[in-house]
Amino acid sequence: MSWVTAVPFDRLAGKPFVFRHGPRQIAVVRVEDEVFAIDNRCPHEGYPLAEGSIGPDCVLTCNWHNWKFRLRDGECVIGGDHVRTYPTRIDGGQVCVDVSPPPREVVQRQATRGLQSAFDDRDYGRVCREIARLDYEGLDPLMAVRLALEWCHDRLEFGTTHGMPATVDWLELAALGAGNREHRLICLAEAVDHVAFDGLRRRVHPYAGAGDPFDRDAFETAIEAEDVARAEGLVRRGLDDGLHWEDMEEAFLSAALAHYNDFGHSLIYVFKARQAVERLGRGVEPHLMLPLARGIGYATREDLIPEFRSYTPALGRLPEPRPSGSADANRPPVPFPATMAEAFDWLGERLDRHSVEPVYDALLEALALNLLHFDTHYDTSADGPVSHNVGWLDFTHGVTFANAARRMCERFPAFWKPALAQMACFLGRNVEFLDPHVDRRPWQVDEPDDFFAGVYEHLLDHGLRDPIFAAHHLKTSLAVKDELPTASSSCRSSLLQALNRFLHSPIKAKHVRREARQAISLVGRDYE
Repeated sequence: MSWVTAVPFDRLAGKPFVFRHGPRQIAVVRVEDEVFAIDNRCPHEGYPLAEGSIGPDCVLTCNWHNWKFRLRDGECVIGGDHVRTYPTRIDGGQVCVDVSPPPREVVQRQATRGLQSAFDDRDYGRVCREIARLDYEGLDPLMAVRLALEWCHDRLEFGTTHGMPATVDWLELAALGAGNREHRLICLAEAVDHVAFDGLRRRVHPYAGAGDPFDRDAFETAIEAEDVARAEGLVRRGLDDGLHWEDMEEAFLSAALAHYNDFGHSLIYVFKARQAVERLGRGVEPHLMLPLARGIGYATREDLIPEFRSYTPALGRLPEPRPSGSADANRPPVPFPATMAEAFDWLGERLDRHSVEPVYDALLEALALNLLHFDTHYDTSADGPVSHNVGWLDFTHGVTFANAARRMCERFPAFWKPALAQMACFLGRNVEFLDPHVDRRPWQVDEPDDFFAGVYEHLLDHGLRDPIFAAHHLKTSLAVKDELPTASSSCRSSLLQALNRFLHSPIKAKHVRREARQAISLVGRDYE
Protein backbone atom coordinates (compact mmCIF):
# COMPACT_ATOMS: atom_id res chain seq x y z
CA MET A 1 0.00 0.00 0.00
CA SER A 2 1.03 3.62 -0.49
CA TRP A 3 -0.48 5.86 2.18
CA VAL A 4 -0.23 9.65 1.96
CA THR A 5 -1.34 12.24 4.48
CA ALA A 6 -4.17 14.28 3.00
CA VAL A 7 -5.70 16.62 5.60
CA PRO A 8 -6.27 16.95 9.37
CA PHE A 9 -9.48 15.21 10.37
CA ASP A 10 -10.85 18.31 12.12
CA ARG A 11 -10.54 20.34 8.88
CA LEU A 12 -13.23 18.21 7.21
CA ALA A 13 -16.27 19.72 8.84
CA GLY A 14 -18.42 21.05 5.98
CA LYS A 15 -16.99 21.21 2.44
CA PRO A 16 -14.88 18.33 1.00
CA PHE A 17 -11.13 18.84 0.88
CA VAL A 18 -9.30 18.37 -2.44
CA PHE A 19 -5.65 17.48 -2.76
CA ARG A 20 -3.42 16.47 -5.63
CA HIS A 21 -1.42 13.30 -5.99
CA GLY A 22 0.48 13.41 -9.25
CA PRO A 23 -2.00 14.24 -11.99
CA ARG A 24 -5.00 13.17 -9.91
CA GLN A 25 -7.32 15.35 -7.87
CA ILE A 26 -8.75 13.44 -4.90
CA ALA A 27 -11.68 14.70 -2.86
CA VAL A 28 -11.79 13.75 0.83
CA VAL A 29 -15.34 13.77 2.20
CA ARG A 30 -16.48 13.44 5.80
CA VAL A 31 -19.95 12.12 6.61
CA GLU A 32 -20.43 12.21 10.40
CA ASP A 33 -17.48 10.17 11.69
CA GLU A 34 -16.70 8.37 8.42
CA VAL A 35 -14.20 9.62 5.85
CA PHE A 36 -14.20 8.76 2.16
CA ALA A 37 -11.81 9.57 -0.67
CA ILE A 38 -12.95 9.74 -4.27
CA ASP A 39 -11.62 11.07 -7.57
CA ASN A 40 -12.65 14.70 -7.75
CA ARG A 41 -13.37 14.72 -11.47
CA CYS A 42 -16.80 13.42 -12.42
CA PRO A 43 -16.13 10.64 -14.96
CA HIS A 44 -18.85 12.05 -17.20
CA GLU A 45 -17.43 15.46 -18.18
CA GLY A 46 -14.90 16.26 -15.47
CA TYR A 47 -16.96 18.57 -13.24
CA PRO A 48 -15.49 18.73 -9.70
CA LEU A 49 -17.35 16.36 -7.40
CA ALA A 50 -16.24 18.44 -4.43
CA GLU A 51 -18.83 20.96 -5.66
CA GLY A 52 -21.53 18.31 -5.42
CA SER A 53 -24.07 17.47 -2.74
CA ILE A 54 -24.00 14.68 -0.16
CA GLY A 55 -27.33 12.93 0.30
CA PRO A 56 -28.70 10.05 2.34
CA ASP A 57 -26.82 6.74 2.42
CA CYS A 58 -23.51 8.48 1.59
CA VAL A 59 -24.45 9.23 -2.02
CA LEU A 60 -22.66 12.13 -3.70
CA THR A 61 -24.46 13.99 -6.47
CA CYS A 62 -22.60 15.80 -9.22
CA ASN A 63 -24.68 18.94 -9.60
CA TRP A 64 -23.66 19.41 -13.23
CA HIS A 65 -25.78 16.55 -14.67
CA ASN A 66 -27.23 14.90 -11.54
CA TRP A 67 -25.04 11.81 -11.71
CA LYS A 68 -24.94 10.09 -8.31
CA PHE A 69 -22.12 8.02 -6.81
CA ARG A 70 -21.86 5.86 -3.70
CA LEU A 71 -18.96 7.16 -1.65
CA ARG A 72 -18.21 3.70 -0.28
CA ASP A 73 -17.31 2.10 -3.61
CA GLY A 74 -17.72 4.72 -6.36
CA GLU A 75 -20.67 2.93 -7.99
CA CYS A 76 -22.72 5.23 -10.18
CA VAL A 77 -26.36 4.72 -9.14
CA ILE A 78 -27.74 7.32 -11.56
CA GLY A 79 -25.77 8.18 -14.68
CA GLY A 80 -23.09 6.03 -16.28
CA ASP A 81 -19.39 5.56 -15.48
CA HIS A 82 -18.27 4.64 -12.01
CA VAL A 83 -15.65 6.69 -10.18
CA ARG A 84 -12.53 5.49 -8.41
CA THR A 85 -12.47 5.49 -4.59
CA TYR A 86 -9.53 5.11 -2.21
CA PRO A 87 -9.15 3.46 1.21
CA THR A 88 -8.79 5.91 4.11
CA ARG A 89 -7.67 5.77 7.75
CA ILE A 90 -7.19 8.20 10.62
CA ASP A 91 -3.64 8.31 11.97
CA GLY A 92 -2.76 10.77 14.73
CA GLY A 93 -5.61 13.09 13.83
CA GLN A 94 -4.60 13.06 10.14
CA VAL A 95 -6.64 11.58 7.30
CA CYS A 96 -4.44 9.25 5.27
CA VAL A 97 -5.39 7.98 1.81
CA ASP A 98 -4.05 4.85 0.11
CA VAL A 99 -3.19 6.00 -3.41
CA SER A 100 -1.60 2.75 -4.57
CA PRO A 101 -3.03 1.57 -7.90
CA PRO A 102 -5.64 -1.18 -7.78
CA PRO A 103 -4.59 -4.67 -8.95
CA ARG A 104 -4.50 -5.10 -12.70
CA GLU A 105 -7.21 -7.77 -12.64
CA VAL A 106 -9.51 -5.41 -10.74
CA VAL A 107 -8.93 -2.64 -13.26
CA GLN A 108 -9.67 -5.01 -16.15
CA ARG A 109 -12.80 -6.35 -14.48
CA GLN A 110 -14.11 -2.85 -13.82
CA ALA A 111 -13.27 -1.70 -17.35
CA THR A 112 -15.02 -4.70 -18.86
CA ARG A 113 -18.14 -4.06 -16.77
CA GLY A 114 -18.16 -0.39 -17.70
CA LEU A 115 -17.60 -1.12 -21.37
CA GLN A 116 -20.44 -3.64 -21.47
CA SER A 117 -22.82 -1.12 -19.92
CA ALA A 118 -21.77 1.46 -22.53
CA PHE A 119 -22.11 -1.15 -25.29
CA ASP A 120 -25.59 -2.24 -24.21
CA ASP A 121 -26.82 1.37 -24.24
CA ARG A 122 -24.78 2.34 -27.31
CA ASP A 123 -23.43 5.24 -25.25
CA TYR A 124 -20.74 6.59 -27.59
CA GLY A 125 -19.21 9.02 -25.11
CA ARG A 126 -18.81 6.32 -22.49
CA VAL A 127 -17.40 3.88 -25.06
CA CYS A 128 -14.69 6.46 -25.77
CA ARG A 129 -13.99 6.96 -22.08
CA GLU A 130 -13.80 3.25 -21.26
CA ILE A 131 -11.40 2.54 -24.15
CA ALA A 132 -9.29 5.52 -23.09
CA ARG A 133 -9.15 4.07 -19.56
CA LEU A 134 -7.96 0.73 -20.91
CA ASP A 135 -5.23 2.55 -22.79
CA TYR A 136 -4.07 4.72 -19.88
CA GLU A 137 -4.16 1.76 -17.48
CA GLY A 138 -1.76 -0.14 -19.74
CA LEU A 139 -4.34 -2.71 -20.85
CA ASP A 140 -4.84 -3.70 -24.48
CA PRO A 141 -7.49 -1.39 -26.01
CA LEU A 142 -8.22 -4.06 -28.65
CA MET A 143 -9.90 -5.92 -25.81
CA ALA A 144 -12.85 -3.57 -26.32
CA VAL A 145 -13.28 -4.69 -29.93
CA ARG A 146 -12.96 -8.38 -29.11
CA LEU A 147 -15.56 -8.05 -26.37
CA ALA A 148 -17.92 -6.10 -28.64
CA LEU A 149 -17.87 -8.86 -31.24
CA GLU A 150 -18.51 -11.43 -28.53
CA TRP A 151 -21.40 -9.50 -26.99
CA CYS A 152 -23.07 -8.93 -30.35
CA HIS A 153 -22.51 -12.15 -32.27
CA ASP A 154 -25.49 -14.11 -30.93
CA ARG A 155 -27.88 -11.17 -31.30
CA LEU A 156 -27.60 -11.35 -35.10
CA GLU A 157 -30.77 -13.18 -36.12
CA PHE A 158 -29.75 -13.41 -39.77
CA GLY A 159 -26.00 -13.50 -39.36
CA THR A 160 -23.15 -11.13 -40.09
CA THR A 161 -23.97 -7.45 -40.50
CA HIS A 162 -21.88 -4.46 -41.55
CA GLY A 163 -20.42 -4.05 -38.06
CA MET A 164 -17.86 -6.84 -38.42
CA PRO A 165 -16.30 -5.75 -41.73
CA ALA A 166 -16.43 -2.13 -40.62
CA THR A 167 -14.51 -3.15 -37.50
CA VAL A 168 -11.74 -4.60 -39.66
CA ASP A 169 -11.53 -1.40 -41.67
CA TRP A 170 -11.41 0.78 -38.56
CA LEU A 171 -8.59 -1.40 -37.25
CA GLU A 172 -6.71 -0.91 -40.51
CA LEU A 173 -7.17 2.85 -40.27
CA ALA A 174 -6.03 2.71 -36.63
CA ALA A 175 -2.82 0.98 -37.73
CA LEU A 176 -2.12 3.83 -40.15
CA GLY A 177 -2.04 6.22 -37.19
CA ALA A 178 0.33 4.17 -35.05
CA GLY A 179 1.52 6.17 -32.06
CA ASN A 180 -1.32 8.68 -32.25
CA ARG A 181 -3.57 8.05 -29.23
CA GLU A 182 -6.46 10.17 -30.52
CA HIS A 183 -6.38 8.53 -33.94
CA ARG A 184 -6.45 5.04 -32.42
CA LEU A 185 -9.17 5.88 -29.91
CA ILE A 186 -11.45 7.22 -32.64
CA CYS A 187 -11.02 4.09 -34.74
CA LEU A 188 -11.61 1.66 -31.87
CA ALA A 189 -14.62 3.60 -30.59
CA GLU A 190 -16.12 3.69 -34.09
CA ALA A 191 -15.69 -0.07 -34.40
CA VAL A 192 -17.33 -0.77 -31.03
CA ASP A 193 -20.12 1.73 -31.75
CA HIS A 194 -21.01 0.10 -35.06
CA VAL A 195 -21.12 -3.38 -33.55
CA ALA A 196 -23.22 -2.01 -30.67
CA PHE A 197 -25.60 -0.41 -33.17
CA ASP A 198 -26.09 -3.70 -35.02
CA GLY A 199 -26.96 -5.56 -31.83
CA LEU A 200 -28.74 -2.78 -29.98
CA ARG A 201 -31.57 -4.12 -27.79
CA ARG A 202 -31.91 -7.28 -29.88
CA ARG A 203 -32.67 -10.55 -28.17
CA VAL A 204 -30.27 -13.48 -28.23
CA HIS A 205 -30.63 -15.95 -31.12
CA PRO A 206 -28.63 -19.03 -30.06
CA TYR A 207 -26.52 -20.93 -32.58
CA ALA A 208 -26.88 -24.64 -33.18
CA GLY A 209 -24.81 -26.99 -31.06
CA ALA A 210 -21.98 -29.04 -32.49
CA GLY A 211 -23.05 -31.35 -35.31
CA ASP A 212 -21.17 -33.71 -37.58
CA PRO A 213 -17.42 -33.24 -38.14
CA PHE A 214 -16.75 -30.29 -40.42
CA ASP A 215 -16.55 -31.20 -44.08
CA ARG A 216 -16.45 -28.77 -46.98
CA ASP A 217 -18.95 -30.66 -49.12
CA ALA A 218 -21.34 -31.07 -46.21
CA PHE A 219 -21.07 -27.36 -45.38
CA GLU A 220 -21.74 -26.28 -48.97
CA THR A 221 -24.66 -28.73 -49.22
CA ALA A 222 -26.18 -27.32 -46.04
CA ILE A 223 -25.82 -23.75 -47.31
CA GLU A 224 -27.31 -24.66 -50.68
CA ALA A 225 -30.29 -26.27 -48.93
CA GLU A 226 -30.59 -23.22 -46.67
CA ASP A 227 -30.21 -25.60 -43.73
CA VAL A 228 -28.72 -22.90 -41.54
CA ALA A 229 -28.76 -24.93 -38.34
CA ARG A 230 -26.77 -27.74 -39.96
CA ALA A 231 -24.23 -25.26 -41.36
CA GLU A 232 -23.83 -23.69 -37.91
CA GLY A 233 -23.46 -27.13 -36.32
CA LEU A 234 -20.72 -28.12 -38.74
CA VAL A 235 -18.77 -24.94 -38.00
CA ARG A 236 -19.27 -25.34 -34.26
CA ARG A 237 -18.00 -28.93 -34.42
CA GLY A 238 -15.03 -27.84 -36.50
CA LEU A 239 -14.07 -25.25 -33.89
CA ASP A 240 -14.57 -27.78 -31.07
CA ASP A 241 -12.29 -30.19 -32.94
CA GLY A 242 -9.51 -27.60 -33.10
CA LEU A 243 -10.01 -26.34 -36.64
CA HIS A 244 -9.41 -22.67 -37.37
CA TRP A 245 -10.42 -20.08 -39.94
CA GLU A 246 -7.73 -21.14 -42.41
CA ASP A 247 -9.05 -24.74 -42.29
CA MET A 248 -12.59 -23.70 -43.24
CA GLU A 249 -11.95 -20.53 -45.26
CA GLU A 250 -12.18 -22.12 -48.70
CA ALA A 251 -15.52 -23.70 -47.83
CA PHE A 252 -16.88 -20.30 -46.79
CA LEU A 253 -15.51 -18.74 -49.99
CA SER A 254 -17.06 -21.42 -52.19
CA ALA A 255 -20.44 -21.01 -50.48
CA ALA A 256 -20.25 -17.22 -50.80
CA LEU A 257 -19.62 -17.40 -54.56
CA ALA A 258 -22.01 -20.27 -55.31
CA HIS A 259 -24.66 -17.66 -56.18
CA TYR A 260 -24.73 -13.95 -56.96
CA ASN A 261 -25.37 -13.43 -53.28
CA ASP A 262 -26.84 -10.52 -51.40
CA PHE A 263 -25.38 -7.65 -53.41
CA GLY A 264 -21.87 -9.03 -52.95
CA HIS A 265 -21.97 -8.91 -49.17
CA SER A 266 -21.21 -12.61 -48.69
CA LEU A 267 -17.82 -12.46 -50.41
CA ILE A 268 -16.90 -9.15 -48.75
CA TYR A 269 -17.71 -10.61 -45.34
CA VAL A 270 -15.59 -13.72 -45.99
CA PHE A 271 -12.64 -11.51 -46.96
CA LYS A 272 -13.06 -9.32 -43.89
CA ALA A 273 -13.37 -12.35 -41.59
CA ARG A 274 -9.86 -13.41 -42.59
CA GLN A 275 -8.53 -9.93 -41.82
CA ALA A 276 -10.38 -9.86 -38.49
CA VAL A 277 -8.73 -13.09 -37.37
CA GLU A 278 -5.34 -11.76 -38.45
CA ARG A 279 -5.78 -8.55 -36.45
CA LEU A 280 -7.63 -9.83 -33.38
CA GLY A 281 -6.43 -13.41 -33.01
CA ARG A 282 -8.05 -16.80 -33.07
CA GLY A 283 -10.07 -16.10 -29.96
CA VAL A 284 -12.61 -14.20 -32.10
CA GLU A 285 -13.18 -17.08 -34.53
CA PRO A 286 -16.46 -18.33 -32.96
CA HIS A 287 -17.82 -14.80 -32.88
CA LEU A 288 -17.06 -14.34 -36.58
CA MET A 289 -17.58 -17.75 -38.15
CA LEU A 290 -20.93 -18.72 -36.64
CA PRO A 291 -22.62 -15.45 -37.73
CA LEU A 292 -20.96 -15.77 -41.13
CA ALA A 293 -22.30 -19.30 -41.67
CA ARG A 294 -25.75 -18.09 -40.65
CA GLY A 295 -25.51 -15.03 -42.90
CA ILE A 296 -24.46 -16.94 -46.02
CA GLY A 297 -27.23 -19.47 -45.37
CA TYR A 298 -29.84 -16.72 -45.21
CA ALA A 299 -28.34 -14.60 -48.02
CA THR A 300 -30.56 -13.37 -50.82
CA ARG A 301 -29.76 -15.32 -53.99
CA GLU A 302 -30.13 -12.65 -56.57
CA ASP A 303 -29.35 -14.95 -59.48
CA LEU A 304 -32.80 -16.45 -58.90
CA ILE A 305 -34.66 -13.24 -59.74
CA PRO A 306 -35.46 -12.37 -63.39
CA GLU A 307 -32.86 -9.58 -63.70
CA PHE A 308 -29.97 -11.96 -63.01
CA ARG A 309 -31.42 -15.31 -64.07
CA SER A 310 -28.97 -15.45 -66.97
CA TYR A 311 -26.06 -15.53 -64.52
CA THR A 312 -25.82 -19.30 -63.99
CA PRO A 313 -26.00 -20.32 -67.69
CA ALA A 314 -23.62 -17.48 -68.62
CA LEU A 315 -21.19 -18.66 -65.94
CA GLY A 316 -21.24 -22.15 -67.42
CA ARG A 317 -20.29 -20.80 -70.86
CA LEU A 318 -17.31 -18.75 -69.66
CA PRO A 319 -13.84 -20.09 -70.48
CA GLU A 320 -11.50 -20.73 -67.57
CA PRO A 321 -9.46 -17.61 -66.76
CA ARG A 322 -5.77 -17.72 -67.59
CA PRO A 323 -3.50 -16.47 -64.78
CA SER A 324 -0.23 -14.52 -64.94
CA GLY A 325 0.51 -11.24 -66.62
CA SER A 326 -0.09 -7.71 -65.36
CA ALA A 327 -2.91 -5.21 -65.37
CA ASP A 328 -1.38 -3.28 -68.26
CA ALA A 329 -0.41 -6.31 -70.35
CA ASN A 330 -2.58 -6.23 -73.47
CA ARG A 331 -5.49 -4.88 -71.48
CA PRO A 332 -8.88 -5.04 -73.21
CA PRO A 333 -10.92 -1.85 -73.52
CA VAL A 334 -13.16 -0.89 -70.63
CA PRO A 335 -16.62 -2.41 -71.10
CA PHE A 336 -19.70 -0.21 -71.31
CA PRO A 337 -22.50 -2.80 -71.57
CA ALA A 338 -26.04 -1.68 -72.21
CA THR A 339 -27.53 -4.90 -70.82
CA MET A 340 -26.64 -7.80 -68.56
CA ALA A 341 -26.25 -10.03 -71.61
CA GLU A 342 -23.70 -7.63 -73.13
CA ALA A 343 -21.72 -7.66 -69.90
CA PHE A 344 -21.51 -11.47 -69.96
CA ASP A 345 -20.68 -11.52 -73.68
CA TRP A 346 -17.85 -9.05 -73.14
CA LEU A 347 -16.45 -11.14 -70.31
CA GLY A 348 -16.58 -14.37 -72.30
CA GLU A 349 -14.81 -12.83 -75.27
CA ARG A 350 -12.08 -11.23 -73.16
CA LEU A 351 -11.36 -14.32 -71.07
CA ASP A 352 -10.89 -16.19 -74.33
CA ARG A 353 -8.14 -13.75 -75.39
CA HIS A 354 -6.55 -12.31 -72.24
CA SER A 355 -5.11 -13.44 -68.94
CA VAL A 356 -7.09 -12.75 -65.81
CA GLU A 357 -5.26 -9.63 -64.55
CA PRO A 358 -6.02 -7.28 -67.47
CA VAL A 359 -9.61 -8.51 -67.63
CA TYR A 360 -10.01 -7.80 -63.93
CA ASP A 361 -8.42 -4.37 -64.35
CA ALA A 362 -10.80 -3.43 -67.17
CA LEU A 363 -13.81 -4.56 -65.12
CA LEU A 364 -12.54 -2.68 -62.07
CA GLU A 365 -12.15 0.52 -64.06
CA ALA A 366 -15.64 0.09 -65.46
CA LEU A 367 -17.02 -0.22 -61.91
CA ALA A 368 -15.02 2.85 -60.86
CA LEU A 369 -16.53 4.77 -63.76
CA ASN A 370 -19.98 3.58 -62.68
CA LEU A 371 -19.34 5.10 -59.25
CA LEU A 372 -17.99 8.28 -60.80
CA HIS A 373 -21.04 8.63 -63.06
CA PHE A 374 -23.76 7.70 -60.57
CA ASP A 375 -26.86 9.78 -61.29
CA THR A 376 -27.59 11.39 -57.93
CA HIS A 377 -31.19 12.01 -58.98
CA TYR A 378 -31.91 8.46 -57.85
CA ASP A 379 -30.50 9.19 -54.39
CA THR A 380 -32.84 12.14 -53.85
CA SER A 381 -35.97 11.30 -55.83
CA ALA A 382 -39.21 10.41 -54.04
CA ASP A 383 -41.21 9.50 -57.14
CA GLY A 384 -39.69 6.33 -58.57
CA PRO A 385 -40.69 2.68 -58.13
CA VAL A 386 -39.05 0.52 -55.47
CA SER A 387 -36.66 -0.84 -58.11
CA HIS A 388 -35.21 2.68 -58.39
CA ASN A 389 -34.31 2.90 -54.68
CA VAL A 390 -30.65 3.23 -55.55
CA GLY A 391 -28.17 5.43 -53.74
CA TRP A 392 -24.50 6.19 -53.30
CA LEU A 393 -23.97 3.25 -50.96
CA ASP A 394 -25.26 0.82 -53.57
CA PHE A 395 -22.82 2.11 -56.13
CA THR A 396 -19.81 1.63 -53.89
CA HIS A 397 -20.41 -2.11 -53.80
CA GLY A 398 -18.97 -2.80 -57.23
CA VAL A 399 -15.57 -1.46 -56.16
CA THR A 400 -15.54 -3.01 -52.68
CA PHE A 401 -16.70 -6.36 -54.07
CA ALA A 402 -13.97 -6.23 -56.71
CA ASN A 403 -11.32 -5.57 -54.06
CA ALA A 404 -12.51 -8.54 -51.99
CA ALA A 405 -12.64 -10.69 -55.12
CA ARG A 406 -9.06 -9.91 -56.10
CA ARG A 407 -7.67 -10.45 -52.62
CA MET A 408 -9.47 -13.78 -52.19
CA CYS A 409 -8.76 -15.06 -55.70
CA GLU A 410 -5.07 -14.33 -55.31
CA ARG A 411 -5.20 -16.93 -52.53
CA PHE A 412 -7.68 -19.24 -54.25
CA PRO A 413 -7.33 -18.79 -58.06
CA ALA A 414 -9.96 -21.42 -58.82
CA PHE A 415 -12.66 -18.85 -57.93
CA TRP A 416 -11.71 -16.20 -60.49
CA LYS A 417 -14.49 -17.15 -62.89
CA PRO A 418 -17.49 -16.61 -60.57
CA ALA A 419 -15.80 -13.54 -59.08
CA LEU A 420 -15.35 -11.90 -62.49
CA ALA A 421 -18.85 -12.93 -63.55
CA GLN A 422 -20.32 -11.25 -60.49
CA MET A 423 -18.34 -8.10 -61.23
CA ALA A 424 -20.07 -8.20 -64.62
CA CYS A 425 -23.41 -8.47 -62.79
CA PHE A 426 -22.68 -5.19 -61.03
CA LEU A 427 -21.96 -3.57 -64.39
CA GLY A 428 -25.22 -4.83 -65.83
CA ARG A 429 -27.32 -3.69 -62.88
CA ASN A 430 -25.74 -0.22 -62.79
CA VAL A 431 -26.42 0.75 -66.41
CA GLU A 432 -29.83 2.27 -65.79
CA PHE A 433 -28.59 4.62 -63.07
CA LEU A 434 -25.67 6.39 -64.72
CA ASP A 435 -25.28 10.03 -65.73
CA PRO A 436 -22.94 10.19 -68.75
CA HIS A 437 -22.68 13.98 -68.44
CA VAL A 438 -20.77 14.06 -65.14
CA ASP A 439 -17.69 16.23 -65.61
CA ARG A 440 -14.67 14.23 -64.47
CA ARG A 441 -12.27 17.17 -64.34
CA PRO A 442 -13.25 18.60 -60.92
CA TRP A 443 -12.61 15.19 -59.35
CA GLN A 444 -9.13 14.65 -60.75
CA VAL A 445 -6.58 13.62 -58.09
CA ASP A 446 -3.01 14.61 -58.93
CA GLU A 447 -1.33 13.80 -55.61
CA PRO A 448 -2.74 10.55 -54.17
CA ASP A 449 -0.73 10.74 -50.93
CA ASP A 450 -2.02 14.22 -50.14
CA PHE A 451 -5.51 13.16 -51.17
CA PHE A 452 -5.53 10.19 -48.80
CA ALA A 453 -4.16 12.30 -45.96
CA GLY A 454 -7.29 14.43 -46.38
CA VAL A 455 -9.49 11.31 -46.65
CA TYR A 456 -8.18 10.02 -43.33
CA GLU A 457 -8.88 13.33 -41.65
CA HIS A 458 -12.42 13.23 -43.03
CA LEU A 459 -12.96 9.69 -41.75
CA LEU A 460 -11.66 10.56 -38.28
CA ASP A 461 -14.26 13.31 -37.89
CA HIS A 462 -16.94 12.27 -40.38
CA GLY A 463 -19.93 13.68 -38.48
CA LEU A 464 -22.32 10.99 -39.74
CA ARG A 465 -24.71 9.75 -37.07
CA ASP A 466 -25.63 6.34 -38.49
CA PRO A 467 -22.59 4.02 -38.67
CA ILE A 468 -23.58 2.59 -42.04
CA PHE A 469 -22.68 5.81 -43.87
CA ALA A 470 -19.28 6.25 -42.26
CA ALA A 471 -18.62 2.54 -42.88
CA HIS A 472 -19.19 2.95 -46.63
CA HIS A 473 -16.95 6.01 -46.75
CA LEU A 474 -14.29 4.03 -44.93
CA LYS A 475 -14.49 0.73 -46.77
CA THR A 476 -14.61 2.35 -50.21
CA SER A 477 -11.60 4.52 -49.37
CA LEU A 478 -9.56 1.57 -48.15
CA ALA A 479 -10.59 -0.60 -51.11
CA VAL A 480 -9.48 2.09 -53.56
CA LYS A 481 -6.20 2.56 -51.70
CA ASP A 482 -5.60 -1.20 -51.76
CA GLU A 483 -6.23 -1.39 -55.52
CA LEU A 484 -3.92 1.43 -56.58
CA PRO A 485 -0.57 -0.43 -56.48
CA THR A 486 -1.75 -3.16 -58.89
CA ALA A 487 -4.12 -1.14 -61.09
CA SER A 488 -3.25 0.24 -64.51
CA SER A 489 -2.66 3.98 -64.76
CA SER A 490 -6.06 4.53 -66.38
CA CYS A 491 -7.82 2.48 -63.72
CA ARG A 492 -5.99 4.32 -60.92
CA SER A 493 -7.15 7.66 -62.24
CA SER A 494 -10.78 6.50 -62.47
CA LEU A 495 -10.71 4.98 -58.98
CA LEU A 496 -9.41 8.18 -57.42
CA GLN A 497 -11.88 10.39 -59.26
CA ALA A 498 -14.78 8.14 -58.28
CA LEU A 499 -13.76 8.10 -54.63
CA ASN A 500 -13.27 11.87 -54.64
CA ARG A 501 -16.76 12.53 -55.99
CA PHE A 502 -18.36 10.01 -53.62
CA LEU A 503 -16.74 11.44 -50.49
CA HIS A 504 -17.64 15.01 -51.42
CA SER A 505 -21.26 14.38 -52.37
CA PRO A 506 -24.16 14.67 -49.92
CA ILE A 507 -25.95 11.46 -48.95
CA LYS A 508 -29.63 11.43 -48.19
CA ALA A 509 -29.77 9.37 -45.01
CA LYS A 510 -33.55 9.09 -44.66
CA HIS A 511 -36.13 8.99 -47.46
CA VAL A 512 -39.23 10.16 -45.66
CA ARG A 513 -41.43 11.10 -48.61
CA ARG A 514 -40.24 8.19 -50.77
CA GLU A 515 -41.12 5.65 -48.07
CA ALA A 516 -44.55 7.20 -47.56
CA ARG A 517 -45.38 7.30 -51.27
CA GLN A 518 -44.21 3.75 -51.88
CA ALA A 519 -46.21 2.52 -48.89
CA ILE A 520 -49.34 4.20 -50.25
CA SER A 521 -48.68 2.72 -53.68
CA LEU A 522 -48.22 -0.81 -52.35
CA VAL A 523 -50.86 -0.91 -49.63
CA GLY A 524 -53.38 1.40 -51.26
CA ARG A 525 -53.86 -0.73 -54.36
CA ASP A 526 -55.71 -3.31 -52.24
CA TYR A 527 -58.18 -0.69 -50.99
CA GLU A 528 -58.74 1.78 -53.79
